[in-house]
Amino acid sequence: MSDSMTEPPLLAPSSVSRPALMARLDAASKLRLVVVAAPAGSGKTTLLTQWFRRSRQRRVAAWLTLDGALPGPDALAARLLAGLNAADAAPPVVDPTPVQALQALLAQRSGDLLIVVDDVHLAQDAPCMRLLDALLAASAPGVHWVLAGRCLPALNLPTWRLRDQLEVLDGGDLAFDASQVVQLGRKLMDEPLSRTQAERLLDATQGWTAGVKLGLLAVAARPREVDAALADFDGGHVDMAAYLEREVLREQDPALQDFLVSTGLVDAMTGELCDALLGCDGSQAVLEKLERGQLFVTAQDSHGLAFRYHPLFLGFLRSRLAADPARQRVLHERASRWYAGQLRFAEALAHGFSSGQVGWCAELVERAALRWQQSGDIAEVVQWCERLPPEQLLLRPALGVAYTTCLILCRRFDQAHSMLRRLSEGGSASGFHLRTLQQILQALSGEYEALNDEPPAADETDGDAQLRGLYLVNRAYAMFCAHRFDAAWRLAMRAREILQPISPYGEGYASSVLALVERAKGDFGSASRRVEQLWAGLRNGPRNAAWANGATALAVLRYETNRLAEARSLCEELLPVVEAGGTYETLTAATRTLARVRAAQREPETAMRLLDYLHGILEGSHERRFSAQVCFDKVRLWLAMGEATRAREVAAEFGVVDASPWQAVRSYDEAWERRGMTMAALLSHDQRHADAQAILQVLRGSAEAAGHVLRLHAVEAALASSLWEAGARDEALQCLHQALLRARGHAPSRSWFDDNPRFHQVLIAALELPHMRRLMPERVLRVFGAALGRAEARPPGPVHAVDALTARELEVLVLLAQGLSNQQISALAQISMTTVKWHVKNIFAKLGVSTRVGALVRARELKLV
Repeated sequence: MSDSMTEPPLLAPSSVSRPALMARLDAASKLRLVVVAAPAGSGKTTLLTQWFRRSRQRRVAAWLTLDGALPGPDALAARLLAGLNAADAAPPVVDPTPVQALQALLAQRSGDLLIVVDDVHLAQDAPCMRLLDALLAASAPGVHWVLAGRCLPALNLPTWRLRDQLEVLDGGDLAFDASQVVQLGRKLMDEPLSRTQAERLLDATQGWTAGVKLGLLAVAARPREVDAALADFDGGHVDMAAYLEREVLREQDPALQDFLVSTGLVDAMTGELCDALLGCDGSQAVLEKLERGQLFVTAQDSHGLAFRYHPLFLGFLRSRLAADPARQRVLHERASRWYAGQLRFAEALAHGFSSGQVGWCAELVERAALRWQQSGDIAEVVQWCERLPPEQLLLRPALGVAYTTCLILCRRFDQAHSMLRRLSEGGSASGFHLRTLQQILQALSGEYEALNDEPPAADETDGDAQLRGLYLVNRAYAMFCAHRFDAAWRLAMRAREILQPISPYGEGYASSVLALVERAKGDFGSASRRVEQLWAGLRNGPRNAAWANGATALAVLRYETNRLAEARSLCEELLPVVEAGGTYETLTAATRTLARVRAAQREPETAMRLLDYLHGILEGSHERRFSAQVCFDKVRLWLAMGEATRAREVAAEFGVVDASPWQAVRSYDEAWERRGMTMAALLSHDQRHADAQAILQVLRGSAEAAGHVLRLHAVEAALASSLWEAGARDEALQCLHQALLRARGHAPSRSWFDDNPRFHQVLIAALELPHMRRLMPERVLRVFGAALGRAEARPPGPVHAVDALTARELEVLVLLAQGLSNQQISALAQISMTTVKWHVKNIFAKLGVSTRVGALVRARELKLV
């Protein structure tokens, strides 16, 4: 027996000091048993060597490294005795066998004795484990054991845990933190990593020691390309792959190697999915064995039903699989068919397209399209249809109709026109579908002459009923835009009745239109109740078009009722969803609302950037109404920032240069009215109050004639402010009185304050008049306490981070804590990569960190994970 087996190895010059783990081992070594179980390359031996050399200066300590499989328990006992002899901890042997001698020695031992056994996984056979169990039980109170290996030893650990005599350190405990990465980098590199770069490396390696060291060496080889080197370092990196090949994969038998490489195809594994990939049974038992063996596999739930590989190991396995493209395609098809059977269509399609089976993919998209339309995943339909060869959309009429419908709902009108023409020329779609789609397209693209046409009669099928319902609700929305509110309300109610049993998206869309109409007509109470009811059914659902419609409506409601923190949180969660596949309506409403909230929270530069972004998107569209809204908001914000010249430049850019378009009352048009409000704001700023009031009176007459109560209130709030500033105080109060009467206890709104700098003065004066004070319930005034000089209703004190994080952000944070990549989070949460990145950015901002590791540290401090 060599001395090297009874002495700890020499430390490498690049070893890193880890005082916190040292202190933990010091405390734990007073127990009967300490187990250090972590994968290869986790730094177990290095850590224990540092600790052992320090510990044996003050206690008797023996070290044993197992360098290969043992023939039996006698061999293990003999090696343990040799280690004790080397430490002068064993008297001369008198018992006939090593096992008996060792048992007697440990049972009779007086005083403190530490025994460290490294690479104990090499003694995992049942006889050796029974011997270690017997030795642990027979040891005198002063004998303490430390067993280190790549997996938990098959000992009677629950007994020692119940006796509070067991401490376990795993790979997570041994993982490096950012400061240790920087410290190790100083030893391996000429120019150490910055804190941010170290945390990027931590994200890729999850602090795994070998991964960190190889990553640092890879970066050191490219000193002028540090960021690029960090981005390129993954499990397929030549050095990383060579290490995992030698230390992990080759150590497994051929069947397990095949299992590992094949299952590396998927992000998350279950026993059933692995059975489908491999074409055999028994995968659940293999996954559980891999987890127990610390083979870079971790369970993702408390029941051990879902598992994931370490990101570096997953990258390595995929690099191995990529070397066999034919096998890879077969596995992709098997995965696709399994996911399809689970109705997990996004994952099924991702694997289906990777398999190259176009016919299967077209069939799968067709199966998914109807479900996605019903649930509101409109962008998903468009995304996957566009990955198919165009002829597949014509060969499958139902798929072509679904694609065209979703193009229209996404407001991609030019492509919808083209697709309709091709469907008509191909003769595959029915006349009913073609006519109905044409009418939806006409209604939404502003061809209001089509609104008088009755929709074609529908067949008694769910598909036709859904299309008819979508036609009615879009016709209702077009009528709302044309300010024909009563007809819009009736149509939306009919659409809701049709869609309620078959399409959550369609039902929610109809409810959103109803709320819009009710707000426009001044029925604010009914609109608020409808929005709250809609949101209650959507808030925990998938982040799709249905959710976006409900969230947009609620965000606007929260802003107008001065619940700014809630409005901001909603908008920040909403924006990535509508950016990835929303409509101009939802994108405009969400961005404008967030900009207004940020301006109200004294962040005008951020608000202006949001409006500039929205301006850029709308610039190439034909959305006059939304462009006029942005024009007004930008001019008002520049004026509030004291930049009158910039305000006039923006107004001119939108065609607002003089008062000539607003000389007389005309048929109401919102774009015309918003630009008129912009002109009035500029005139009021220049103290030309009479000119401003003239425009506002014209706008007031137009809005009143159209019955657009919501905009009438906005005009009257501006008019009251202008009159007040001009010194016509009685007229200002009279104007406000009319608005309050019409609002029936649901005024003022937040926008009245934000759009008119002097409005709060008018309202404070109104509160002194009993007949006006009665029109404003205390519950409404309470939320505007700050503007009216009252105490804030919200109690003082810092807001906890959990109040700021949305439900979806908390979900993403939990997945981050599991060490998942953005791609894995996207697949698991069923949201796009863009959405994941947006959520991660928001989480970082709200927690005040810049990296994932920092976010997890902060989240644990706040007990969020």
